[in-house]
Amino acid sequence: MAGRLPGARIFRGTAAAATASVAGLAAAAAAYQYKYDDGTRRAVALYGYIGPVVVHYRLVEFKHTHMRMTDAEKTAEWRALDRKYASKVVNILESLQGMYTKYGQIASGMTNTFSTIWIEELRKLEDRVPPRPKEVVMQTILEETGRPASETFAYFEDEPLGSASIGQVHRATLRSDGSQVAVKVQYPEARKLFRTDMQTIKSFFKLAAPEQLFTLGELERQFELEFDYRQEAANLLEVGANMRKHGFSPREVVVPRPYPSLTTERMLVMELLPGRKLLDGLREYGKVLAEKEGLSLEEWEEAMRVRIEEQGIPARYDGPSAQQIELIRRLLALRDAALNLLLFVWNVTVGGVLGAKLRYARSSLPPNAPQLMDTLMRVHGTQLLVDGVFNADTHAGNFLLMPDDRVALIDYGATKRLSTQERLSACYLYAALRRHDEEALLQLAVSGGYRSRYFRRDVITKLTRFGFDTMGKDLLGDRNAAQFVDHLKAEDPYEEVADNLVLASFMSIRMRIVGMALNHPVVCSDWWGEIAEQELRAAGVPYEDWTPELMAQMNDGVVRVVKNT
Repeated sequence: MAGRLPGARIFRGTAAAATASVAGLAAAAAAYQYKYDDGTRRAVALYGYIGPVVVHYRLVEFKHTHMRMTDAEKTAEWRALDRKYASKVVNILESLQGMYTKYGQIASGMTNTFSTIWIEELRKLEDRVPPRPKEVVMQTILEETGRPASETFAYFEDEPLGSASIGQVHRATLRSDGSQVAVKVQYPEARKLFRTDMQTIKSFFKLAAPEQLFTLGELERQFELEFDYRQEAANLLEVGANMRKHGFSPREVVVPRPYPSLTTERMLVMELLPGRKLLDGLREYGKVLAEKEGLSLEEWEEAMRVRIEEQGIPARYDGPSAQQIELIRRLLALRDAALNLLLFVWNVTVGGVLGAKLRYARSSLPPNAPQLMDTLMRVHGTQLLVDGVFNADTHAGNFLLMPDDRVALIDYGATKRLSTQERLSACYLYAALRRHDEEALLQLAVSGGYRSRYFRRDVITKLTRFGFDTMGKDLLGDRNAAQFVDHLKAEDPYEEVADNLVLASFMSIRMRIVGMALNHPVVCSDWWGEIAEQELRAAGVPYEDWTPELMAQMNDGVVRVVKNT
């Protein structure tokens, strides 16, 4: 499809605003600020490089629009740009760290927006940020506990298991009882960088996209909580208890058990769970499929991405069911067992005598993506709508696929808590989405403080569906996400929005991105609508009883209305 190729989408829809904002930022960065303000210096370092990159992409987009070129020629040019810039931009994000790394992590899951080349580079920010030296980690532990690490840990692995935006995780063994643990240690300057970065990022968005400031404000309040690891330990205990109460754990998911007595503000000690990152396991099987087609993994993923670009993102997964895939897995395992029995007989008899032993069979089992996605959707719908305590930062790097196919939920630093009113409002929202009740969505938005120029019901419905439910082609049409939102804003510009459910929307979007990464697109209300209806009935406020007056009561005192200025 001419004009809408994978690499192009990286800056499309927002590139013009970004280019203008870079110019404005450069003008605003006065010499005094640059000399004395670390946040300004870091921002100039980043945007000073990204500005020309954005311009280059825009020039290529202009060229493709006005010159006669084949799709193959356009694709080759986009890939060349991606290879030229992706690694360099991510290297800058790695070196700056702080909130810039955090936003890079968010972008790493946007497989419908970024090309394979960009995704591969951005995924390094999930847990492969350049780690701090061991001496820095040991000094932090000493400062936090008042004693050397060797007094707490009989063994402490030098190389971290992972390193991300505000800290890194090491494997260790407790001296007290020999337990294997994961030790998360915060970077010394993490909190300071967060605060300075948020100020400069908000200044950037004031120029580029002022309508996003209310989202940034809520994210800022939530991310501030991540810097006290004692709170994260409490989150792990609460979420773990909730998962056991609802029957998810230990059957389907596992939440690592923290050690509160060993945890401090900047050091978290928790149970070490076996497993690998969810997407790593899926990509290993993708490599098998690619080889069968004579392609590299990158070529195979790019072909899938081009198909999505041409056909759009389906609203719902329409492939083999979880039961069908499980049957295939069992048949493959049985075939391997039967074949290996014959191979064993050969190897201990003729093969052993002749020195011609054969290698045992081991089929690559397809991951059961439908089952994984079903588990994740039920778990997070329950956390949001039943418990009102959920992980707002559900990127794929926060899930481990354990050897027994259970899912480990490993990071609850960004845990959001909803009031009862907020939780029930979220329930009503997802019940309305499930029922396709546009009038209810309009009334809920208005009662929450939403104000737009025309109060168009169709625009409000589409914005709500995009923000909380789906990113499928049936909603977006031929537009990508940025173009879709920009179009709706042009149709009915909004002036005030409520921020009480921003992180519920954020979590919903992140779960949909995980679904796309698993090649299993989802509509959230398919899972969460029924949960919501049950909770409304249990609370004594069934769906049919909701009126504009009840909506206003639910929003009383819990909604902050933010002007779009």
